This record gives sequence, structure tokens and C-alpha cells, in this order.
Amino acid sequence: MNPVTSHVGKTGGGPLRVAIFATHPIQYQAPLWRQLAGRADLAVHVFYGTDMSVRGYRDEGFGATFKWDLPLLQGYRHTFLSTDPGIESVSFVRPRAVDVRQHLRTFQPEVVLLTGYNALFHLDAWRAARRQGVRVVMRHEATDVAHARSGAKAGLRDALLRFLYGRVNRFAAIGTEARRHLVRLGVPADRIGSSPYCVDTDFIETQVQHWRTQRETVRAGLGIAPHEIAFIFSGKLIPRKDPLLLLAAMQQLSADVRGRIHLVVAGDGHLRDKLAAGARAVPGARVHQLGFLNQTEIGRAYVAADALVLPSRRGGGETWGLVVNEAMQFGLPAIVSDGVGCHPDLVREGETGFVFASGSAAELAEKMAHYTTLASGDRAQLARAARQHVASCSLSAASGGLADVIMEAAARTAA
Repeated sequence: MNPVTSHVGKTGGGPLRVAIFATHPIQYQAPLWRQLAGRADLAVHVFYGTDMSVRGYRDEGFGATFKWDLPLLQGYRHTFLSTDPGIESVSFVRPRAVDVRQHLRTFQPEVVLLTGYNALFHLDAWRAARRQGVRVVMRHEATDVAHARSGAKAGLRDALLRFLYGRVNRFAAIGTEARRHLVRLGVPADRIGSSPYCVDTDFIETQVQHWRTQRETVRAGLGIAPHEIAFIFSGKLIPRKDPLLLLAAMQQLSADVRGRIHLVVAGDGHLRDKLAAGARAVPGARVHQLGFLNQTEIGRAYVAADALVLPSRRGGGETWGLVVNEAMQFGLPAIVSDGVGCHPDLVREGETGFVFASGSAAELAEKMAHYTTLASGDRAQLARAARQHVASCSLSAASGGLADVIMEAAARTAA
């Protein structure tokens, strides 16, 4: 049997006992678990399938071996169901929810929270909860548009999800696409609450305050003049993110516009060399490849920029795009493709950013060119609106909404 790191312990009878199942510690989820654990009306315990993200692992998307530079396990009780060093990535078959029934019998939760459905790990936990009569809540990246599927596969998926969703007590929708997906598959509206997808907004705000006074220095270090405009791409340099579309769009810009813009690239991956070679082929292109930046470093890239560009392919799996949350909190309007899952929630055309058709270099070039023609006051208004609008996806809103859903599933009244 794999070794287990356990911190299970009995708490008092008052708080609602909640068992959370997640495949591994994730930098965007850990702050949410801490917020829930800090509530007096909840006794939270997180069960992880593997510890790979805290011991360091190779991320094939980034093409690098690393571990996050923020604490992922502080502030809440947790158990690793496996610490097998052979697990270096998450797939449908690994990790598994090892000894899940015994852990549920020991912890005795009233509610189980699942963070997904598309791995045996989640299905193991779902089946165990059902067999022990524990109510189930699901908060997951549900969408019908992020992945392209054939008719047969789509039909089979729908049938399986209708069966599964009919046996989940409550859902916490992360946004518009998730709610549409659930309703389409027959989930009644009164079983769907809201827990907006979010980053660690408290931490990001400390980064905003830290870096904002260094904007001129950072830009000068990159050779970006005060009157010039910098677009930023932040993320993995992989085909589904379509970073090469940025170069195709820049190729279509007039020489005058290209002479006034810079492209900052914060990320790494298999397309790194192609991006560098492509940039050299675009006349006058000024592209700054910063490589992978960890959580405490990414603010340096955002503060240098004026707007985010995320050209992810429709059907390529961009269920949300949390870099949009990060960038908008830094006051960057977002230019995103219609393949980016968060665009119905965060990107208001002409107010907080712009949306273009996935794969269209011409439309992306048009949006970038339009942004460069805006007066400085108009760009400042876009920045303010982006920052104000993304505040609705705060960590407190996400944790509060999720707590409400959990309480409803247990038929309790939230404090």
C-alpha cells in the first residue's frame, strides 16, 4: 500500500463536516479550501489523490520541472491518499481514491465536494459517498464548448453525465458556460448555486500593490517606452493556447502599428522555439520571451503590459482561462478568442476587453489595432472597468457561494 500523509481528526458536533476530493493540490484551489476551513460553521478536510504538485513534478505543457512557490497545504486539514513518487501527472486512471470508504467512515462527512467527474479518482469518491448515504456537491469546469467532440462521443457523454448529474445533490456553477451545460443536461435551476471561478484575489492584490510602483522601471528594462503599448500573452506555449496566432496577427498589422507595440510572453512550452523563430520573421516585431514565471514573479510581467491577449482555440479545452482573472485584477483589459470559457462572464465588448473569432488572425489584428488607436483616457477607462468587473469573481464570493451550496445540500442554513 502507498504511504499516506494524514491529518484526520475529529471535530465538534456543531460544524458541518465536509470532505473535499481533489486529484492534487492546485494553486488556484488551495486558497478556496483555506477560506472554507476558516468558517466556524464548517469542518473541512481535503483528500488528495497524489502529492505530486508539492514535491515537484514535470509539467509537459510548460515543458519544465517545477513546484509552485506558494504554500498549497497551509490553513486546512488534508490527507494524501497516495504519495507514490511514480505519479507525475494526472490522467483518467491515475491517481485513484485509495481506501476512500475507510476515510469516509473515519471522518464521517455530511457532504462530499467533488471537483470534477472525468477521472476514476472522482468517480471512486462519488460511488463511495453514495454508498454511505453522504450528500454530494460538485464544483467543476463544466462546459459544452471547450472541447470538440464527434456526434457519437457527444451523445455518449451526455447520456453518462445525465446519469451522474441526476445523482448529485447540488452544483456550484463557476460561470455562465457551466450553468448552461448543467441546465441543458436536465439539472433543475434550484439545484444550481454559484461559486465564481477565481484566483487567489487576496494574494494577487498584494502583487498589484507591490509591482504597480515599479511599472516604469520594469518597462524600461524591457525597452518599452512610456508612449508604447505592450500586449501580454501569459500561459503555456502549446497549440491549444494558439500563441502563434499572435505573430500571424502582428504580420497583418501596418508597419506603423507594429512600430508602436511590444509583445510580452510569460510562459514556456513546446512552441517556445517556433515562437522565437516566427517573431524574427515578422518585420519590426518586438517580442520579449520571459519564460515560465512562478506565482510570486508573474506580477512583473503583468505590470509591464497594457492589455492581455489570450487566443486559445475553440474546442481546444480552455474551460475558463484564469490568466484573464489575474490580468484584469492588474487593470489589464483582455482581448480573447471566443474559445476562452470565461468570455461571457468577464469580457464585455468595448468595456472590459474585446472578443474575436477563434483562429482568425485578421480579427485579432483588428482588435489589437483598435486598442492602439484609443486615446490614453479611453485605455485608462478600460483598465478601471476591467479591474472593477473582475472583483465579482473574488475569493470571498467563491467561498461564500460554495458554502451556501454545501449548506443547501445538507439542508442547513448558512451562518
